[in-house]
Amino acid sequence: MAMNHLQTSGSSTPTTPATRTPSRCLTRLALSIMLSLCCLIGHEPAGGLLSSLGLGFRQALAAEPACEAEFRITETFANGAVWDMCWESRIRENLVLSDVQYSAPDGEPLRVLSSARLSQLHVAYDDSDVTYNDVTQYGLGGGYLLTLTDADCPQGELLPVQTRPAICRWRGQSDNGYRTATRSVEAESLNLFSVSQVGAYAYIISWTFYDDGAIEPGIGATGALQRSSSNLDLPYGRVLQNDPDTLWLSHTHNYYWRLDFDLGKSATDDRFSETRYVLQNDGRRTRQSETFDTEQARRIDPETQQTWQISASAESDSPAYTIEPVRLGHRFVREEVEPYSAYDLFVTVANDCERFASQNARFNPDCLNHVLQYVDGQSIEEQDIVLWHRVGFHHVPRSEDQRNMHTHWDGFVMQPQNILTGTSSLATLPNSPPTFLDLINLENDPGDLIHSHLSAEDPDNDILTFTATGLPPGVRMNTRGHLQGSTQEAGNYTVSVDVRDDHYQTSSSFAWKVGDVPVTRRSSGALSPWWMGMLALLLVVRRRRTI
Repeated sequence: MAMNHLQTSGSSTPTTPATRTPSRCLTRLALSIMLSLCCLIGHEPAGGLLSSLGLGFRQALAAEPACEAEFRITETFANGAVWDMCWESRIRENLVLSDVQYSAPDGEPLRVLSSARLSQLHVAYDDSDVTYNDVTQYGLGGGYLLTLTDADCPQGELLPVQTRPAICRWRGQSDNGYRTATRSVEAESLNLFSVSQVGAYAYIISWTFYDDGAIEPGIGATGALQRSSSNLDLPYGRVLQNDPDTLWLSHTHNYYWRLDFDLGKSATDDRFSETRYVLQNDGRRTRQSETFDTEQARRIDPETQQTWQISASAESDSPAYTIEPVRLGHRFVREEVEPYSAYDLFVTVANDCERFASQNARFNPDCLNHVLQYVDGQSIEEQDIVLWHRVGFHHVPRSEDQRNMHTHWDGFVMQPQNILTGTSSLATLPNSPPTFLDLINLENDPGDLIHSHLSAEDPDNDILTFTATGLPPGVRMNTRGHLQGSTQEAGNYTVSVDVRDDHYQTSSSFAWKVGDVPVTRRSSGALSPWWMGMLALLLVVRRRRTI
């Protein structure tokens, strides 16, 4: 199946693929033992045994992904950033990533995710007659995983699951990852994707890791329409062109991702918070932040423009990842039948029993069934916490969907915060610092109106930003170097000015005399200690001469 909807450029680093990897960090000896047990148990993960090995292993080995070379993916980008992770293909979830680490350019490895996977694919039809839970009822791996060809993965590398190529790994590039007035940098990324055929639908499971530390899980739904009715009067779909006797039913796809964040060295110090920007009567928005100490089920509220954040500690500058929910209009809610569908994000304490977003009890009757039941008020302080994020879309059939429909893409982006110190990809470009032009001393009288402008040039034609300190009272300068206001107090002032482009800052100063003031004053208008001492000495000498 040719994947013409994806575009790539660049090359990938060859690796030897594997079919599965343990979900916990183990020593090399423990890993060998665990792999042997997995062969006896089968392809479903032995979560209870893994969890019994304890949290200490994960903390001790946080600096090194705990998998053999054939289970490991390491990608180094042109800006010096590195992504490092382990992968496996499970029968139910298919692509599962673990020990995901990011190294910023010239930075140390930062552990980001202990594990990440799609934990449910819930499809509900508008007529409510049929609801599918494709991950738990069928599966995205095993026999549902399609074999890929070189045409599906151009300029990439096919990774085999069992004995057939089923996962594509490639380096992606896109124009204008960053741009200034004269220069642009292509954003580089690592992409992993596979294709699963479930019924008439084909699902493209995708994970993209960018060179700036961002992560984008996504899923594409393609294939063919699934359900129809001969009752053309039903209000649950559409009659398509050239098919006048069939009503194709509308439906909602709900995707639930399970994200076990372990930022930094410890799995138990992560914190979850929500920021809302509340509209006031005067048209302004005020920022409100709340950090939670118990498990949560949260709804997207478009009115408050909320964001969610997982951070490594309570410190404001600690490493963090932010999720901004941008898919607002395609929520499926049927609380009477599926109460968890009323919420878009859940935060729970990590539990190997809580594997899927719904129908969890199908695989372990002793476990709670769906993710809303996991949210039972348990404290998340000093606990290993998990985020479950739902994204959905409502598919109304079109004539263009006959019989093979285009791919509907859905997903979200996890943006890094306090992980990079600046725009890393631009730092690799040659840059020349800006210089001031005609920076001269100024002189005027108190009360004069000021309309002047500082000038500077940049060899790279970058946009410049100006700042100044020590201006006479009543005068201000904006970031474009425009001086305005009126001088209020006589004095001699030394004005320090800076001009900055994307990388460098140039500093200088000039004198500004206001009125007829013989004594040099500081920018604050106060006499310096040296001048005060000299005045005192002159007064004493003059007094002695008078006597």
